[in-house]
Amino acid sequence: MRENEAVLHTLNEAIRAGKKGALATVVKVKGSAYRREGAKMFIDDTGHYIGLISGGCLEADVAEVAQDVIRDYKAILKRYELDEDLVWGLGLGCPGTVEIFIEPIAGQEKLHPPFSVWSEAIQKGEAAALCTVIAMNETACESATKRLVVTEKGHVTGSLGNTGLNRYVEKWANELFHKQNPRSSSQSVVLEDGTSLSLFLDVVVPLPTVFVFGAGHDAIPVARLSATLGFPTTVVDPRPGYNTAERFPLATRLLIDSEKYAEQLAVGKRSYVVIMNHHMERDQEALKFALLSEAAYVGLLGPRSRRERIMEALEKAGSTFTARQLARLCNPIGLDIGADNAEEIAVSILAEIIAKRTGHEGGLLRDKAQIHQNTVIAG
Repeated sequence: MRENEAVLHTLNEAIRAGKKGALATVVKVKGSAYRREGAKMFIDDTGHYIGLISGGCLEADVAEVAQDVIRDYKAILKRYELDEDLVWGLGLGCPGTVEIFIEPIAGQEKLHPPFSVWSEAIQKGEAAALCTVIAMNETACESATKRLVVTEKGHVTGSLGNTGLNRYVEKWANELFHKQNPRSSSQSVVLEDGTSLSLFLDVVVPLPTVFVFGAGHDAIPVARLSATLGFPTTVVDPRPGYNTAERFPLATRLLIDSEKYAEQLAVGKRSYVVIMNHHMERDQEALKFALLSEAAYVGLLGPRSRRERIMEALEKAGSTFTARQLARLCNPIGLDIGADNAEEIAVSILAEIIAKRTGHEGGLLRDKAQIHQNTVIAG
């Protein structure tokens, strides 16, 4: 379970138990900071909290402020200026400004419907975006009552109090749903009457699923690392002596041949495929299936010469692929880190998957002008 999902799980447990608490969410970051927009922590009325919104320096103060939020049942926007001495002394990394929205959470009868719809969609593994009108200043506010939730399935709940603004946010959310790893972010808008508003769009999409075709020795660390990273992982190999629970305890295992792929494998646009059967025919069938699927990434183990032989065999068998389909094929597989054994190769493969998902090239951070990419929202 990802950290934010653990926070929301704890929040929902508190709601079901009729307990009071507060949810703190990072809604805006200027400069660099340890955590980005969307990071969350839940604080109960005893001051106990789960989740991190910084590297350790802000949590205690936020937990204290949250007690006032819980008592008064009023949300506030809290701004922190992280100077260089503070962040380096506490291991935060880089200075910046962080704005944190702290809102009260009580029993189910007081939970605002759009928030509950958003939370329920996340628990079901659906992509959903929650837009909240945030007060422009650090003050008590009732802005959390103006909310709109949009799900990837097209469901819309709530209102921001303006029909045009609602449509704008729906478009914004749907643009983000097309991204592999969309980021939560804030955006300032000006209405026709001149009113300025700050919107925070909190977007959550399901974790990527990883399919490993092949259950050989080198597939073991790939499946283990993938599952450890929180990615639901499936190992596909028809050999019962290899595809075992002992070898792949953290993965779903399917002992199927290629004729069952379409029927039993739910490979979608947030799926990442790793082909490492060490068997030409099985690799050929797995590659054909993966390229014709919606998978975001298709990694094929082995040298280019082997890939060319497989592609020639597929062509002779009558299989053709579009340029877009072929653009997802990565071979040789993995980032160039000098991997020399199965464990290191697994790190290389999963690093490439993460880079593909986040839209990074996988180079050295020291060669980058900045660590975090700027968030650009299309209007």
